[in-house]
Amino acid sequence: MNNTKRPDFLSALCILSFIGSGFAFIAYFISSLFFEQVSELIIKYSSWHSTETISPFYFTTLMALYAISLAGAIRIWKFHRDGILIYSAAQILILLLPVFWINGQAFSVTNLIFTAIFILGYAFNWRKLG
Repeated sequence: MNNTKRPDFLSALCILSFIGSGFAFIAYFISSLFFEQVSELIIKYSSWHSTETISPFYFTTLMALYAISLAGAIRIWKFHRDGILIYSAAQILILLLPVFWINGQAFSVTNLIFTAIFILGYAFNWRKLG
């Protein structure tokens, strides 16, 4: 890599991705291990009346996708362009998994906005990566 300094914007995106994907990985790991207790919390604190459409495997799948997302962010941190592709693919799958697993009402516009901001932010830095 010819650049000696990582742009501040790229550093900020990576750090925020480390935090978000890292915490999500841990949360979904815990959710898959303690599925019964998490199901009770979902029913108690959401508009769901049942968690029949999800399973521990659903949370494990999301956990794996967040691990892939984190790996992509680490690759970006190390100035590898393929990290953007890895990160973007994982984030798009994270965005779509609830839609296909649960139903179309599980789509999150907020998640879409943040996903788009981060992918566009990384794409903006494409030329700075080797």
